[in-house]
Amino acid sequence: MTNNKSAFIVSADWLQERLGDPAIRILDAAWYLPAQNRNPKAEYDAGHIPGAVFFDQDAIADHTSGLPHTLPSPEVFASSVGALGVSETDTIVVYDGPGIMTAPRVWWMLRIMGAKNVYVLDGGMDGWNKEGRPVTTEVPSPKPATFNASFTPSAVTSFERMKEIVADGSIQIADARGAGRFYGEEPEPRAGMRSAICLARTAFPPAFSRKTESSRISRRCAKPSPTPASISLGPWSRPAGRVSPPPSSPWRCNRSATRTTPFMMAPGRNGAAAPTRRSSPVESDIMRSPKLASLTAHVTELEMTAPPKQSLPMPVNIQTAILRVSDIPLSYYRFLYLRVGRRWHWTERLRMSDEELSAVLGDKRTSVTVLYVNGAPAGFFELHQGDDDVVELVHFGLMEHALGLGLGKWFLLQTLFAAWALNPSKLTVTTNNLDHPRALQLYQQFGFSPVATREETVEPLTDEELLTLAKNL
Repeated sequence: MTNNKSAFIVSADWLQERLGDPAIRILDAAWYLPAQNRNPKAEYDAGHIPGAVFFDQDAIADHTSGLPHTLPSPEVFASSVGALGVSETDTIVVYDGPGIMTAPRVWWMLRIMGAKNVYVLDGGMDGWNKEGRPVTTEVPSPKPATFNASFTPSAVTSFERMKEIVADGSIQIADARGAGRFYGEEPEPRAGMRSAICLARTAFPPAFSRKTESSRISRRCAKPSPTPASISLGPWSRPAGRVSPPPSSPWRCNRSATRTTPFMMAPGRNGAAAPTRRSSPVESDIMRSPKLASLTAHVTELEMTAPPKQSLPMPVNIQTAILRVSDIPLSYYRFLYLRVGRRWHWTERLRMSDEELSAVLGDKRTSVTVLYVNGAPAGFFELHQGDDDVVELVHFGLMEHALGLGLGKWFLLQTLFAAWALNPSKLTVTTNNLDHPRALQLYQQFGFSPVATREETVEPLTDEELLTLAKNL
């Protein structure tokens, strides 16, 4: 994952490392327009990611509406998804062919029906195949699961309500189709679909994935009045950008369905300022940033009683610098902490007030040291020297763009050298099962030994907390 992608997208490396993990459920949610000449079920049968089950978007729908791909009832959805072996408490990875086409729609369906830990695979099956990753033709036979649906009807706008919005102009409408289709200059990709626009609507470009672009577009689409925004995707819920967390003002106008599907942008969190602030009584419960399900972390405490004896060469073909930061600004520290620890559910320091964090970082016994790669920050470590001559490695990690460069072991070794330069009697560190899957193994490889274990409860950051952090960075 790069810094231009959402926290709800996982990399192929991340997924491949977890193939076979019973806690992971993988859904092939591919679907294609007729003009694409691709058969999703045939492609699934010919080869899919090991463990993946096929999510049939044509079948898992409300067929009583007479229109395709209408959002099914919670009961139908729960029954259909449960038959695939998926429960609302699972960690679910959804993919399609190109990567960001139809998988985000299933991501949203799962989220709005109550599942919390849902992700989209970066690059999709096309990227997976291009990189030569493992595939199988074996169709899994999952044990049916119970999916307890918790649907939020106020997060969906009906066709009748959408017509009222067009008529009274009370809500900003945004059309995520390409400009040609927006202005009626290009035909719709499905036969029989009228090429037209809803009045009082603003068009997004056909694709955008960078922070600066999404921020610029959101500002352009903003109305001066404090009204929510309705995002329209045309006849199919294909986002025109990356999938992101639920927005503060979501909806989608779908002319081919009596129910509608919103497009998930992450205003603020991924760089796009919220176009409006919702004040309508139909505010979605999902968009109030509900408390996410707590996570149980199995914590391992480790100690190291002698300096490392190994040495490693400096990585080649890249420029590196390791600099200790004196009087680190709070915003910069939070940026480092978030960029390194977001994937591993680091939350403690992000929930501290300015006064609390200043007290921690202002302690003369605490030091923060940053790794730079080719001039840009790529990771950091934090040490704390206790009164009993024990040094704690409080935080250590790399940003995702620095992974795969051969830096991990080398940077950890430099961290240990810095810690032992303080002449401690021992060095301590803690890790847990929410951390990088090889973290415990790596610490032991470099001389740490486990001394205790315990369990802790981790409360994941809500979307509202992340939005607040983004505004303050």
